[in-house]
Amino acid sequence: MKKKAIALMLAAAMTMTALAGCGSSSGTTTAGNASSEAASEAGSAGTGEAAAADGNFNETGYPIVNEPITLKVMIAVRDSDSLTSFDEMPAVQRLEEQTGIHVEWEPIKGSDWSTKLNLAFASGEYPDVILATNGGNGGVDDEEYGVTQGIVIPLDDLIDQYMPNFTSRRDAEDNDPTVSLVASDGKIYSVGYLVGQNINTNQHFFINQEWLDALNLETPKNVDELTEVFRAFKTGDPNGNGEADEIPLEMGLDTGFNGIRYMLPLFGLPCDPDKWIYIDDDKKVQFLPTQEGFRDCMEWLHMLYDEGLVDPELVSQDFNTVETKLKEGNVGFFTAWRLVAMAYDDGVASNSVLWMPDSNAKLYRYLELCKQGAFVTSTNENVPATMRWLDALLDTEMMFSLYYGEKDAGDTLGWKYDDNGKITVTNDGSADVKNYIDCNTLFFAPGKYLSETFNMPLQRTEKTEYCQKYDEAGNIQKYSNDYLDMAPLTSEQLQESTLKETDINNAVVENIAAFVTGGVTDDNWNSFVSMFDGMGVADYVQMYQDAIDTDENLEQLFMDIVRKEREA
Repeated sequence: MKKKAIALMLAAAMTMTALAGCGSSSGTTTAGNASSEAASEAGSAGTGEAAAADGNFNETGYPIVNEPITLKVMIAVRDSDSLTSFDEMPAVQRLEEQTGIHVEWEPIKGSDWSTKLNLAFASGEYPDVILATNGGNGGVDDEEYGVTQGIVIPLDDLIDQYMPNFTSRRDAEDNDPTVSLVASDGKIYSVGYLVGQNINTNQHFFINQEWLDALNLETPKNVDELTEVFRAFKTGDPNGNGEADEIPLEMGLDTGFNGIRYMLPLFGLPCDPDKWIYIDDDKKVQFLPTQEGFRDCMEWLHMLYDEGLVDPELVSQDFNTVETKLKEGNVGFFTAWRLVAMAYDDGVASNSVLWMPDSNAKLYRYLELCKQGAFVTSTNENVPATMRWLDALLDTEMMFSLYYGEKDAGDTLGWKYDDNGKITVTNDGSADVKNYIDCNTLFFAPGKYLSETFNMPLQRTEKTEYCQKYDEAGNIQKYSNDYLDMAPLTSEQLQESTLKETDINNAVVENIAAFVTGGVTDDNWNSFVSMFDGMGVADYVQMYQDAIDTDENLEQLFMDIVRKEREA
């Protein structure tokens, strides 16, 4: 889940909690409204000096503390995960033996995360650490609970002082991936989560090569040629069963990587899954639905719909239905994240290949930047020890054991070193009850570090190959839309933008369905465009434009991208 969505969800949950009887606003404020300055002092070197003075804290080496201490850790887990008790996990046991720090784990299912987190914040009964790294199912709004309320403390100086594993990996990168963690006050409130893959886009086009071969067709190079191929797929019986049952183009209305929005890059509009704005080659924020390329795409899709060249159920079918049809293999063209990872290898993947459009197509650029990870609360009485404990999680062997399972535990159980000293994962994820924490540990592995220590699995190397081809062909946008998620907006701005994005998305998706099935006319197009005037779109776009124009971290990243492209 992106930062803005988290902001709204948490704010709403906190409001509901207060109304339900958790006390007056003044009572909540007493519990959670310590200033960020005070929180910063609590987590500064002064706390470290106090800890060192009592002789229990060791700034280097292990154990971290001479006499055991206990940390309360709230951690996000997947709803679908069945986990061994954390205290019974071998890696967790070794971590405690090594550090001298016992942890009282509180695992929280992703669906319960916002409610339980806000109950804790409203009550003043904070955990010492929050591990919010569950792939988007857990998060903390650093603007509201860091900058504004001071419930979580700034960590900049503490990271540099107590986290050598983290900082060495960060500093080895050409571009600092942690700039995405900077809040509106210029501070960092979380130890970020990152698995570097050196990947530049998350969307890809695939075409049925067996059907092309069966009909003696050349691979199409642009939208016009692709349309003619669709017509041939429809009428030429490429599957050879004598029936007109082929689906030239398979997709859904709003179904993730198989959704209609992923056709928009064919018309020069880099569209990500979360926003209807993008950054153009001049570093300007643009509202995507009112661009001419959007209309062109809708007209094209309507033509395909009218001719029966796209699945007639595209506006009604859900993700699971689309996935089922794709795996059946009777499809000519589709979009997807990658083939192997989507379990297409027994169906679609056997006859499909990556499709390369001409350079007029613009896929969105994915940035390898940190997401929220570990937070430390203002009531934590052992901040320096906590930071060293977080860094201990990042010891290479400890990190992989927490994430994948035990070293040398046997095939399908964990991980091992190969003959070249690089880590190979043997864990296939099939265990009904996991003896490891998986993606919910603090995992910080930037690109350089990962390439030196880790053998990429097939699904990642597959995706990297796709991206290299698109990059070489000039199909990747210059400035990533991910910059928009790094924009240092205030908590109020985040809440406002999230509300607008919800309204915008609902309106856009509804009209896409109407355009595709009913067609585009000057009247309904003009009505569509003018509708956004009353939704505050201009102010919404300008807010993001101002944010990226004034943020020094973003400016440096823009300059680095331009420099690298010129050097290439």
